[in-house]
Amino acid sequence: MQNPEPRIGAVVMASGFSRRLGCNKLLLPLDKGSVIGTILEQLRRVVYDPVAVVSRYDEVLTLAEEMGFRPVPNPSAAEGKSSSIRLGIGALQRAMVIENFTIPAGLIFFTGDQVLLSDSLLRKLRDVFLEAPDRIVVPVYDGAPGSPVTFPSDMIPRLMELKDEEGGMKAAKEQAHRIQYVPAEPGWQGMDIDTEESWRLAADLFAAHKGEKSWNRSFLAEPE
Repeated sequence: MQNPEPRIGAVVMASGFSRRLGCNKLLLPLDKGSVIGTILEQLRRVVYDPVAVVSRYDEVLTLAEEMGFRPVPNPSAAEGKSSSIRLGIGALQRAMVIENFTIPAGLIFFTGDQVLLSDSLLRKLRDVFLEAPDRIVVPVYDGAPGSPVTFPSDMIPRLMELKDEEGGMKAAKEQAHRIQYVPAEPGWQGMDIDTEESWRLAADLFAAHKGEKSWNRSFLAEPE
């Protein structure tokens, strides 16, 4: 009997407060849906198994469930990004027990607002990890490491120990000899959305490079 193909699970961290932007950036309109919807659609194309979507927003959790992912409510979002990491891993671990999943070879952690990542980059990150599944795979954008980072499953206990705003890179740097950096071209793929300026730039780049036609630049100026 052949061994099953190694799998990579995914955690989408979508619990931020968007304080600098002043509105829920995950629900900003993009293409035929929203920012978070665009990311989840990409995860349908570049398959990870299983996938947990951690959020404090009912709209995001409902969409994740409708799209076949595991919605994970985050009542501890104010604690920081570590809460999403722990809740996401915990949900995947429960799924493995309840649904008789084998432990994935690794876990990749996505933020909820990187809409410019190409499918080819994600496949490259996946292939690099599967070729050396003891490595921590980190994309590099214009010389700076960023998300999404893939961790081997043996690092799950350390990731579960993260606190407050500590992210996965803290754990990765403790195992620096295991990091495999992967240059990403073009570098703007790694940008996230934190301000109105970055939102408008991301929307422009998305429209130019991903064929999206119906995003609404005036959304942020509309009255509530």
